[in-house]
Amino acid sequence: MHKRTSQRGLTILGFLFVAAVVVSCAMIGFRVAPSYIEYYSVEKALKRSLEETSDIQSPAQVRNAFQRFADTGYIDSVRGADIDVQKRGNEITASVSWTRKLPLVANVSLFLEFDASATR
Repeated sequence: MHKRTSQRGLTILGFLFVAAVVVSCAMIGFRVAPSYIEYYSVEKALKRSLEETSDIQSPAQVRNAFQRFADTGYIDSVRGADIDVQKRGNEITASVSWTRKLPLVANVSLFLEFDASATR
């Protein structure tokens, strides 16, 4: 006699549900990825601007150096004027905070908050 086994696999409704979840995750990922790439570019520009101005102590010079790196690094969310530069003894800290609102569909949006800093 033959043993009866149940069939395995996705039904068409199961496939549509899985596809909708995968497409939703991919859509969110494609929207969020450029913002995080820009965040890492801002961190890198902050570090490079502090390294470049190692002999210079003026906050304005740190901001100008950051602006140069931002112009060449495709950084649109942060300007040199947004940088907070604090000096404590021999240590200089440059930091910046910004938010980004990313529309997804209709009235649904993602709200991202970023904080980047560098110390020399």
